[in-house]
Amino acid sequence: MTKLFKYELRRLLVNKFFLGLLVIVALYSKHLLETVVILGVSNTAPFSGWSYGMFLAKILPILLIALLFFVSFLYSNQEQGMSTLRNATPINLSVLLLLRCSAMIIGFLLIAAIPIGFSLWFYANNFHFTNFGVFILPILITLLPSMLFILGLGIIAGRLHPTLLYALMPLMLLFSYLPMPRIIDLFGSNFFQDFPLTLPLGADGEVAFVVPVVVWIGKIVYSMTGIVLTILGLIHFTKSDY
Repeated sequence: MTKLFKYELRRLLVNKFFLGLLVIVALYSKHLLETVVILGVSNTAPFSGWSYGMFLAKILPILLIALLFFVSFLYSNQEQGMSTLRNATPINLSVLLLLRCSAMIIGFLLIAAIPIGFSLWFYANNFHFTNFGVFILPILITLLPSMLFILGLGIIAGRLHPTLLYALMPLMLLFSYLPMPRIIDLFGSNFFQDFPLTLPLGADGEVAFVVPVVVWIGKIVYSMTGIVLTILGLIHFTKSDY
């Protein structure tokens, strides 16, 4: 089982497209940190939860494109051509699909670790700031719901037609620039940009990082919807799909 999981993970990560995405993510992270984050967002400090959340929101579309690329492996021509071989193996199909979803999630987390790791070095090196615990909440509310939702959406889209996955990729970039109400702001850029302007300054002269109920509701709905879509997509796989 472990060997099979390692194989699935290696299949996703060891390819030119993924390596290219790593380079793009690293370069874009550097650009954002040096041009957007270093100035602070909405009159907050560069190391505030608001500025860090905006950094994550802007890098998120590329991370989600990588996730959709991982999902596309389920529906590739090469994958369909291996159906006879895989049907002859004793492994349970449900276990195989679970391993593949796990590999996709791990792959997403690994590529997300690039901008996160680079940003922590940036803060420590430029601001001598190491209180990284304040970034946990922005990371969770930005990355987790979007990962779950796009994973489920991608699996459903791929089942309808594999080319829909490639249509979704540029839409990730487009939607990140559209003004969205907070409850459906998947990327969070509008929330991180606008909401701190409505809050009072604290005793330290900074705006406290708080997440309103409406945002929590939106993130929970996105997360649960993604889980349901993933389950619905996977339970419709049959031996003939492979």
